[in-house]
Amino acid sequence: MRAIVLESHGGPEVLTVKEVPDPAPAPEEVLVDVAATAVNRADLLQRMGLYPEPGPPADHEIPGLEFAGRVAVTGSRVTEWHPGDVVMGVVTGGAYAERLVIHERQVMAVPDVVGLPDAGGVPEVFITAYDALVLQGGLTLGGWALVHAGGSGVGTAAIQICKALGAQVVVTCSTSKVAACEALGADVVVDYGSQDFVARVGEATGGREWTWCSTSSAVTTLPATSRPARWEAASCRWASWGAARRRCPSASFCHAGCR
Repeated sequence: MRAIVLESHGGPEVLTVKEVPDPAPAPEEVLVDVAATAVNRADLLQRMGLYPEPGPPADHEIPGLEFAGRVAVTGSRVTEWHPGDVVMGVVTGGAYAERLVIHERQVMAVPDVVGLPDAGGVPEVFITAYDALVLQGGLTLGGWALVHAGGSGVGTAAIQICKALGAQVVVTCSTSKVAACEALGADVVVDYGSQDFVARVGEATGGREWTWCSTSSAVTTLPATSRPARWEAASCRWASWGAARRRCPSASFCHAGCR
């Protein structure tokens, strides 16, 4: 099969298309013909040598954290899937290839309303955002959420999830991404270069409790000495996701999106 292989680290020029052996599924794994994948921040960091894939070094370093495709072969003990099933999922690497193997419990069916190839960009960001907002943050109908990095992949997914839940959302982003966040339905968009998000959240919510969600890069938005007082003043419940657990200021901040 063909795959994008990293034989060195650096800029985009190190991405090399090579022929590599097809992976073989273990008894509880499925072999998937990959129809689509996506580019995530972790892939860029891995390409630069800053985010190695966990575990023993593989024969070929193939990036890619999410995929969508069709089941080609099932392992001898697989019971949930059959050849031809359209699935998507998150992996620790290897999605930048024509085929990959994954445990049957790590894949999910692609909804008909999504389909291929769009499903290739769904699992990593939407599952991460849902986990942080709903499972960790407890966001429900009528609630408020603050999403840092609203123009990022997870941020744009978070905006859409908030609106689907019937919640209100405040996002922070750079000037160039304000219009995109507004178009996705963000109720309040804060240009972090010129505005104070804590003040804007207070104005929008009237001091009610809100759920704070952040990418790992935005965990450091507030100086460590000022975080508790600022969050308490804003009546904040928080959850976060991170591109790399070991790069976060505190591992306890990262509940999803980490390898």
